[in-house]
Amino acid sequence: MLKTKTNIYMLYFYIFFAQLFFDRALWVIYLGDKGMTFGQIGILEAFLHLAIVLFEVPTGMVADLYGRKTSLVLGNFFSLLYGLFMMISGSFSLFTLAFMSMGLMITFHSGAEQAFAYDTLKNEKREKDYTKVVGSMTALALLSLSVAKFLGGFLAEVSWEWVYGSTIFTHVLAIIPLFFMKEPERDKTEDIGGRWYHQWVHQFKLGTRVWRNNPIIHKPVVLFILASSVLVIITFYGQEYFIQLGYSPVVVGAVFTIEGLLGVVMAKIAYKVEERFKFFNLLYYGLGLYVLFFILFIFASNWAILLSFLFLAQLLSLFEPIFTAFVQNLLTSNVRSTFFSMIGLTESFVIMISFPLFGYAVEKTDFTQGFMGLLIIFFTMVTGFLLLQKFQTDK
Repeated sequence: MLKTKTNIYMLYFYIFFAQLFFDRALWVIYLGDKGMTFGQIGILEAFLHLAIVLFEVPTGMVADLYGRKTSLVLGNFFSLLYGLFMMISGSFSLFTLAFMSMGLMITFHSGAEQAFAYDTLKNEKREKDYTKVVGSMTALALLSLSVAKFLGGFLAEVSWEWVYGSTIFTHVLAIIPLFFMKEPERDKTEDIGGRWYHQWVHQFKLGTRVWRNNPIIHKPVVLFILASSVLVIITFYGQEYFIQLGYSPVVVGAVFTIEGLLGVVMAKIAYKVEERFKFFNLLYYGLGLYVLFFILFIFASNWAILLSFLFLAQLLSLFEPIFTAFVQNLLTSNVRSTFFSMIGLTESFVIMISFPLFGYAVEKTDFTQGFMGLLIIFFTMVTGFLLLQKFQTDK
């Protein structure tokens, strides 16, 4: 039990420091100050997700084949590169390197933290505590981001060098807890022989087999990917949208700080909600509320726009721990990171295509029309997918 607690506590410390990105509520503003247009900002975000699309599954395999700690150490290295490139960048090409470094960081972290936690608990036969633990992990990540967003506004008032210098410093600190974490025992993928890439192809096939053999996860996975992709667009373009509504960078930072703190509460109570409601009831009612608050975000008055944004974000913060627990229970240890990397790859591909298109659409029209178009596309895709699923079930 002591080993389990030490692992989990060190993982908590790591997550807190690893999420201290002091530019999270301000990077769109920063790029604008550096002369980037909305179209260029959209392309930079697309490069981030291109890196994820290219490397998400291979780096997920690194965590499953070579260890979760190895994956986390490599991810933290690219966090440092991101902070450095952002601090010294003054051109589109250097910003591209920064965003691709961020993308690689995300791929090495994706699934590795959750797999580390699940396998640690599994070794002590405490899998039932996973939703509670991953809720605490999510809460810590959101709390860390909230602190970073709040302090980032004040650091930016001093200089942008303070913003990115502080990011580099905290990610050096994030390396320390990794040395105290013991790699949990896990199921190993069988050695099929041949060259190294034969093993990786085999690992990829194991991930696709999970999808084929578990049709029960199709609806939650697809709906989660669509909803979270849309929220990414709303969140990051919302930075500039709120500025255009007349709010200062400090107020924008405060709004995102509140969003993160509320998310902490949602993540912490997720396991209690999971105990009281059936998973698919949560999925469908949550989807209905998501569409409702999306509509209010577009058509409400200024203060209600902020409130609607906060509610949208909380729905995902509440559902994500429950969603990951639902999927983790269907996986074996040798494919946990690989499968969640496949989910991350699909989500990043959607964002890579839609993020720059939304940026160009806003440049040609305005934010209201851009968000209306996004809502129509989201609603059409969700409705079409659910009808297709119903048709296949009825056959």
